[in-house]
Amino acid sequence: MNPIRSMLSFLGGTVVLSQLFLSGHSFSNTKQPTQRTSSSRVLMHMAPPSRTMSVAEIEAESEQLRIEIEELRKEALSRLEALSEQLGVVETEPPKPLSTTQTGDDKDLLPAPMPITFTDSTTSSKKSTKGIANFLDETTWKISLSIGREPGTWMPKDWGKSGQRLNLSFTADFTPSQLFDRDDFFRGGYTNAKILNVESNQITLGPSLSEGQRSYKVKNGGWQVTRGDGPMGTDLLRFFIEVDEEITHAGSDVYIPKGRIYCSCGYFPFMNNGGKDGMKDAVKDEIKKIEGEIMQLQKKKDEIKNPFNLDGIKISSEIFKLKQDLDQLNQRLSFAMVRQPDKQLLRYSPDGDVGLTKEGGVCCEVKKGPVVEYHILGRFGVVSAQKEEK
Repeated sequence: MNPIRSMLSFLGGTVVLSQLFLSGHSFSNTKQPTQRTSSSRVLMHMAPPSRTMSVAEIEAESEQLRIEIEELRKEALSRLEALSEQLGVVETEPPKPLSTTQTGDDKDLLPAPMPITFTDSTTSSKKSTKGIANFLDETTWKISLSIGREPGTWMPKDWGKSGQRLNLSFTADFTPSQLFDRDDFFRGGYTNAKILNVESNQITLGPSLSEGQRSYKVKNGGWQVTRGDGPMGTDLLRFFIEVDEEITHAGSDVYIPKGRIYCSCGYFPFMNNGGKDGMKDAVKDEIKKIEGEIMQLQKKKDEIKNPFNLDGIKISSEIFKLKQDLDQLNQRLSFAMVRQPDKQLLRYSPDGDVGLTKEGGVCCEVKKGPVVEYHILGRFGVVSAQKEEK
């Protein structure tokens, strides 16, 4: 039991006992002698009353009991204070009284409990407070675009029909600064969206057979991590830049229209996993185990020559159940492969706490009246610029 609660129970019991003793005098005008000890102050009933008490004696006895109750209350309060010191409770600031006057009812109340302070150790490390969606803050990436006709694109039929492609590249800084420019490509317009700085505000178009390398002016864009928007509930990185003019090579049927160019790819944070693929490895181990059991049962079945043997029928039933379990595990493995892709499919941040899929999709916005469409332009790849410098 809580020590403080035990002390309050002791004090409450003493008050109730004294009230019962006083009420006994009010119903019978007889005296009940008591024996008192200074150390414990325990009230002990003595022999039955031998004579009738006078009113003055009753009042004197009552006054004595009130004095003893007051002494018990003071003793309980002193024990509470001592117990508080032993528990290490520290009063950081003395409580401010609500009023300078004290009524008669307030005088008998116990003091307000002292505040207990706790130290929050989770804020001691800046790294631990970094949210999953913020792992790209203050990182720099080189982004390479490969623009050309892709299956499923809604671009005009003659766009990229020749099979030609435009190869472009730029370097971008993923800043932690809030983006206030609304864009429907982001979830919530600009909620949790941040500014994407394009270094030197230019994008480089690689050479072709007819033309050399060229640079184009672009405007800074934005970026956002959306949770659960990818395949099987994975996270996505979305970002965009804005080109000031149409980008193409002379005589090419592939071009990038003026305006914003949108990109998206998989975003996979890694937190305290020790570099292991946890779920995926566990499923692979379980599949290997069941496959071994099926092989052993199949060998036993092959040794049985009689097809109607009960043991053979039982083994066939066990193999059938194991194969059903194997099918379920293969489905789980497919899910795990999406949730935790192989490391060679990812490009990691300098700290290694997040991986981006090495390829993503590129599209542009096309408005048809009130309808907004996103037409596929091609693919892009990423690599950490910091790692490239090393």
